Amino acid sequence: MMALLDPRAGNYSLLITDDDESCRYSLKDVFELKGYTTYLASCGREAVKIAKSEEVHLLILDAHLPDYSGLETFKIITKEVSCEIPCIFMSGEITRELQIDLISVNAYTLIPKPINVNILRDSVEQVISKYYWKIM
Repeated sequence: MMALLDPRAGNYSLLITDDDESCRYSLKDVFELKGYTTYLASCGREAVKIAKSEEVHLLILDAHLPDYSGLETFKIITKEVSCEIPCIFMSGEITRELQIDLISVNAYTLIPKPINVNILRDSVEQVISKYYWKIM
């Protein structure tokens, strides 16, 4: 018998990293209502620590953090966790250089701030279905 794990059904965890506390908690509320487990970090160092200690299925990273950049954070997590974790980046300042850098590390997408929650929610569901839908 074959079954697909529905990306809207929960059982997936998101690590939301943004130095803006209201943004983190707003996104937490949106995704927990959909059944996702969320972990919150205010900086790259916190994100790395969480990614090393918890099972995380998707990173949602602000490109501009107070310590490491989002890109540096993603590279450190990918190296230290030793597995491929998909990543959605967010930024209030989107430059061509940032876009090129994110393409080079296979970021899933870059979403402009202020965040359109519907676009982010759709992107999260697309990432989960692409990386984690399994035939059982």
